[in-house]
Amino acid sequence: MHDKNNEDLADTDIGLIEIAQILIDNRSGIVVCTFAGLLLGSLYVVFKPASFEASASIQVAMVSGEPVETAAVLNEKIKLPLYFSTGTLQTCAADGKPSPTGSLTQTFKTQVSKNAPFLSLTVAMPTPALAKNCLMAILTDIQTQQAYLAAPVLAKQRNLLETVKSKLAFSEEISKFLSSQQANINISNEKFSAAAMLLATTTAKDNEIKELRSQLMNLETGLSPTQTKPASLAAPINTPASPVGLDAGLVLLLSAFLGFLLAVMSSLARSAWLRIKPQLKT
Repeated sequence: MHDKNNEDLADTDIGLIEIAQILIDNRSGIVVCTFAGLLLGSLYVVFKPASFEASASIQVAMVSGEPVETAAVLNEKIKLPLYFSTGTLQTCAADGKPSPTGSLTQTFKTQVSKNAPFLSLTVAMPTPALAKNCLMAILTDIQTQQAYLAAPVLAKQRNLLETVKSKLAFSEEISKFLSSQQANINISNEKFSAAAMLLATTTAKDNEIKELRSQLMNLETGLSPTQTKPASLAAPINTPASPVGLDAGLVLLLSAFLGFLLAVMSSLARSAWLRIKPQLKT
């Protein structure tokens, strides 16, 4: 009995020649399945919505050469719900309907620069123009949000600038007055206390004026457009004309291969079932 079962199992084994014969016998079905897979791949390529990207590096707002917030902090903020305005949500809605959560995390990708206050931002939209408009809308909202952060710091720096200007003007008036008094006092006599005091006061005022002028120059430089500016593009927006995603040729090749593989596997499975079915009945 055991030997008979082994013989029955041996009869169900399929050799390479038999596999080739099975594929030849089912060649019509294999061709049809391969063509069907190719057709499905073609429909996917034709009807899949195109996606175009726009990318740019955004430099965070600066006050006196210092960023109002780090690029890493900005990266986390723009992922929060309701960070962007309603207008931006509308502009960046691919289907014309703003996200109900108030977030654009499904629309853009970000990358933080480790050594500079830059945030790389890539936006995907149905057309290059929409992608560019979305990126500009995002930049506008970032500028608005960072302007609130920069306002108190900027006001403090400007108040300090006015204070230094006032101190400098007052010190210069005092210095002029002391210089005019030196002509009436003989300062060659070091024993004359008034002359020594006048000389010391004049020297102190001159040093104070130098320090104030240096401080004034640093403040004016810090508030110059190169050191104090809103969030801006580090370079023009890059908007390639070709869509992103899987290559059409690759999609067609994969779909045709999957159709062929499915047909081969089904043909072999059907042949194997026909061979073992009689054995199962007995």
